[in-house]
Amino acid sequence: MAGGGLDSEIARLKHKDVRKRRRAIRVLFDTDIPRALEGFVPLLNDKDPWFRSKALEAHRKWAPAQGVETLRVLAEHSWLDARRCAANLLNEFSEDTTDIALLLIEDNDLTCQRKSAEALLNGRDAALHIERFLNHDDSALRRLSILSYAAKAEQRVAALEDVNNSVREAALQSIVDNGEILTEKSMQEALKRGIKVTPLLSSAIQNSGDVLIQIAQTASGKILNELVGELRLRCYSLDEKPIQILLENQCYEVLGRWMQGLKSPEIDALRWEIIGNSKVDSIERSRLLERLIGRSGEPEIAQKVREFLEHCDDDLLRIAAENLSTASTELGL
Repeated sequence: MAGGGLDSEIARLKHKDVRKRRRAIRVLFDTDIPRALEGFVPLLNDKDPWFRSKALEAHRKWAPAQGVETLRVLAEHSWLDARRCAANLLNEFSEDTTDIALLLIEDNDLTCQRKSAEALLNGRDAALHIERFLNHDDSALRRLSILSYAAKAEQRVAALEDVNNSVREAALQSIVDNGEILTEKSMQEALKRGIKVTPLLSSAIQNSGDVLIQIAQTASGKILNELVGELRLRCYSLDEKPIQILLENQCYEVLGRWMQGLKSPEIDALRWEIIGNSKVDSIERSRLLERLIGRSGEPEIAQKVREFLEHCDDDLLRIAAENLSTASTELGL
């Protein structure tokens, strides 16, 4: 559309004939030229709610292309929906939106406060604003502040004791994402407060203390899988401290899964110790036997499984052991 045509359509937005105004709106939206936004500003005060809604739609569509100052008329408007529209657009700009966010942070509306706080905490001057939100009555703002790049390590640790669980979980995840290690005390407190275990795993393994044992002894399902996965990333032999701690505390279910795919005389000895331990769940022990099928051609495995069968009276274990023994026999062992 030529410049004259655009100006003509913008001018029709003020026409007395409602049909012509509606048609102009359709044409301008279809043409999709950001400069058309200027014609929609007066419609924010229109008596017809349809025209007001189209004014907001125009700002959502074109304001980011027209610059931050296009938000000022929305941010200073008496209409709450206009101010909320401005707040929701703050993070859509490549330019700094601090000035508009500072206007909206004083709004009584919680949506405006939260969206403007998010913009300030993502902005270049986040460090200037973070203290204000860390101590805010609204837990959502405290959560936003602790997730901000400007938050410090000591602020993240302090937030682990927040009264709100979502803030505590955000602090914990932020600590993990920043590669920081939690103390045993802070992890114990986190467990007491019912915070999710997964973000604790890395620190628990590194510390190799009571929390690791507590998690290992109670883990099941997804948590057990995640614990074993984390151990495999960090530990490659029985000599490593986390594995030694698990051994000392007889966390055989975790160790049995960790050993999958590992092979050495020491690991094989532990594997057979777990297989023969009646205190370990039969399903876990049978899995250890099943995983040895690929090694059924090894004389040591053939001998061990025959010795095991001599005194095994558990039906599930006997089935797994007999399958392994049969595989060894078929290979001539």
